[in-house]
Amino acid sequence: MEPSENLDFVKLINIRANIDNITPHKIAVVAFIREYGLLKIEAKRMVDCAVAPKYRKDFCMLALKLIQCPDMEFKELESLLTDGRYNLLSVHLQNFCVRLQNIYVNGISALVDCVTSTVDKLMIEQNETNPCIITRYSVLGLYLRRILLNLEKLTFVQTVALYKTFCLYYQKGRPGLMMRSLSKEKLNNMEGVGISATNEDPRPLELSIKMNIVDRNNLLEEGQWSRKQAELFTAQQANLLQINEKKALPPPQLQKMIMQIINDLPDYSDIHFLSFLNCLRMKEFCGAQDSLYNCFDRTVFSLPGNNICTDRNKHFRYAALNRAAMHTHFGHKELAMESVRESVSRAQEAGDSACVGAAGAWGALAGGRAPRAALLAHAPRSPRAPRLLASAAQLLAQHAALNAAKPADVFQIITRGDTINYLHSMTDLTVAGLANTAALWALYGFTEMASVNCQLLLNLNAKCSVVSEAAGALGVAAWRGAGGLCAALAAHFPCPATAALAARVCAHRALLAGKWEEADEGIRQLASSDRWESQLLKAEMYFLKGDAMEALDSLQDVLDFCKTEDDSYHFISLRLKAMVLMSQVQQCFSSVQSANIMLLNEALALAKKYHLHYWATTVEMHIANVQLNMGCSKNALVLARKALPFIMAHGSAYDLGRAMLLYTKCRIASAPISGESRTNVLQSCCEALELVKKNFTKVGAHSRLVQTLYLQAHLYNDIGNQSARNQCAWLYRQLDQQNPVEATKMLLVMY
Repeated sequence: MEPSENLDFVKLINIRANIDNITPHKIAVVAFIREYGLLKIEAKRMVDCAVAPKYRKDFCMLALKLIQCPDMEFKELESLLTDGRYNLLSVHLQNFCVRLQNIYVNGISALVDCVTSTVDKLMIEQNETNPCIITRYSVLGLYLRRILLNLEKLTFVQTVALYKTFCLYYQKGRPGLMMRSLSKEKLNNMEGVGISATNEDPRPLELSIKMNIVDRNNLLEEGQWSRKQAELFTAQQANLLQINEKKALPPPQLQKMIMQIINDLPDYSDIHFLSFLNCLRMKEFCGAQDSLYNCFDRTVFSLPGNNICTDRNKHFRYAALNRAAMHTHFGHKELAMESVRESVSRAQEAGDSACVGAAGAWGALAGGRAPRAALLAHAPRSPRAPRLLASAAQLLAQHAALNAAKPADVFQIITRGDTINYLHSMTDLTVAGLANTAALWALYGFTEMASVNCQLLLNLNAKCSVVSEAAGALGVAAWRGAGGLCAALAAHFPCPATAALAARVCAHRALLAGKWEEADEGIRQLASSDRWESQLLKAEMYFLKGDAMEALDSLQDVLDFCKTEDDSYHFISLRLKAMVLMSQVQQCFSSVQSANIMLLNEALALAKKYHLHYWATTVEMHIANVQLNMGCSKNALVLARKALPFIMAHGSAYDLGRAMLLYTKCRIASAPISGESRTNVLQSCCEALELVKKNFTKVGAHSRLVQTLYLQAHLYNDIGNQSARNQCAWLYRQLDQQNPVEATKMLLVMY
């Protein structure tokens, strides 16, 4: 048997006919449309009488919503009609209630008559005496005709089951409550033309027929989601996940609705891809992999008979491409490269340059330095589509920045990509370009420039999402700037990236305040998303608690990991952080400072090689601190004075506070031994310490604030200002009583 014949046979067996099941909700929607149409016919027969525009507009919007949304319970429908969101005529709602009650009381004939009479009365041929309310090819016309067609296809047993299901649907609601809630004061002049829903006098609910109602699942398939409703829902949610993830349904609720659609339409492949995107959003690997495989399995088996080999190859290469994206997202680089190679080979066979370019981009992200350089080297040589060229420019800029290229060359590459984006109005790549630019400025240490680009990004009126792009770039800027910005970002844009950023800020602030339990909790939260950053914070916690061995062990793990990476997106700054923190541990707990100086010089050379200006300045401040403790106060003062302006321009409040504190210590150590000049220097230092206290108070660095007050009290004592000395001593005592700080040499030595 030929492969195409085999697939057609499987398709005939496994794929159900695309027939929408009739549900009680759809019968209620038909009744709702019917009563409005009859009301409009009655209005046209009267002189100088018409339905007001606001009622017409709200009816059309509500009818469209009821057609597109999945089935809802009668309680939900009643709430939707009466909560005031839509301007609806009271007489319309009254007639609608009477119509549903009529169906409930009078049986199957009333149900069938509701559908057939709606089509017969509202979709008649247009003439002078009989106006046409609903055209056959309008949205409502197509909906009503489809309901009528499916109703006529039902067998007698299925029709009876439908009626019993409707009775359950009606009983689970609040029969009569909506009618009683409609106040007669709401009736306007138009409502006098309202017509009764039926000429028959319906029996009260107490005299309703007694039936042996059974579960509808036993006789009639529930079919809560029709194919068109599922397609609309899938398109809307997938678009929101791309444009504005915040407006999409929360992951648990979205997954619940996805499972409902899968239960109703098991062969609808696109819903599995939406499940794949939802799992990627929550970093759930098993669910993402299963959903991706289910999506493309069902896509292949639902192919038409013509050109089936070509279509199969297309689906297979894009399945491999999505698999590469998934493994890259989860950090499985070897598996991602296998999928990239498979996708590239199949795309080259089919001559699909777009797929080759996309696969090359994912290969550049997943591969190391050599594969990335090889893939990007061929990008500018061969003619490609503008989108591929712009994407290649972004990746090439990242690759160059992480491999010690000059910042001017890196930004020149970014500018080329932005030019292509602007020429071809590619908004999504424009957003990515702004995020890349912000991330590069933050990498080089110019956080003010990074903040400007992030503000442009967040205020950009784009149709694509800026949250994930902005979170990483803004994170570095916010980390060195105001910590409140990180918390605001996490609260306003809930996503894994901002949650990790908030956990990082929370842990860091708890460390500054000496709250070890809170810091440990934040570190544990961060570990699930950023293992090595949490390892650094853990080492810092051990260091501040005085446990040098544990701190050194954690830092050595980080440095060993950095040796295994070639040009990952974070290993340079990660390595520098580990080296600087290790130097602090050695300075505070070791008497031999020569190894410490060598380590800091190595870190300084590494920072200058990769043009990380802020880290180079930070390392220079650490070297100045070591020189000060070794007695080389003049050299330390020169180095601190050189590095201070850059920190004041781009540093955080905490970095500015400790830089000013070190600079003040260097001035004190270099001041004259006695005389008026020494008094003037000490007085100036006391004034500078006010700025230090302000910055430490801003970030909640309790131990450093206490240390500053202690130093300031000594300075005021030396210059003879007893009132200021007593004020500092009183503040010191108050803070020490609120949160006692153990007096250790470490606070006096550390930067």
